[in-house]
Amino acid sequence: MITVLGYGSLLSQRSALETVPSLTGFRRVRVPGYRRIFNKVGVVFFSRHGADPASLEIASCSTQAMPGSEIICSAFEVPEADFPALYEREHRFRWIEAEALDETGSRCRGRICTGSNDMDYRLNKCVTPEEYHRRVGQYYGGSLWRDDILPYRRYLAFCLEAAASQGQAVLDNFMDSSFLADGHTSIREYLSALEPALQWQDGTSDYSYRAR
Repeated sequence: MITVLGYGSLLSQRSALETVPSLTGFRRVRVPGYRRIFNKVGVVFFSRHGADPASLEIASCSTQAMPGSEIICSAFEVPEADFPALYEREHRFRWIEAEALDETGSRCRGRICTGSNDMDYRLNKCVTPEEYHRRVGQYYGGSLWRDDILPYRRYLAFCLEAAASQGQAVLDNFMDSSFLADGHTSIREYLSALEPALQWQDGTSDYSYRAR
């Protein structure tokens, strides 16, 4: 079994089950030394959700090492044979191993997605230009990792709902340990200034990774 740490849409057990129905042991953990950052273009927003590539509201969430920070994540186990489905879902990311603490303080290690860059992705994850075009280029022609983009609203609403479903402490952690691509503006600050306001508290987000 492989332990996976989820920090964005994978905070939602429903969303995780969409990709790996065989997962077990879904629970809450703390991962010290990291923060969330919305600095990766979500290609799936174009291919499945009709997002405009010319918009700045096209970011999904990654992680970034940050001493003194801590993110509350989900943790769950996936059979080794089923892990490639998650690998495919998170293909633009780099997977690393991180230490997590469960609610009793016990330590475990799990795999978590973190930041990459365009050159590494083209050279190490896409074997040929044709594969890059199939995965990215046919939907989007710019850089994947950017410091000027904003969260895709439906995705952010879903992440907030997923965090809130696990309690106020998880929601507060998401808002205060998650940042825009600029690396300075917290999601809490962003939401407080956003016009029109993002409506997510009613729990009716229609976002799904598989939606077409």
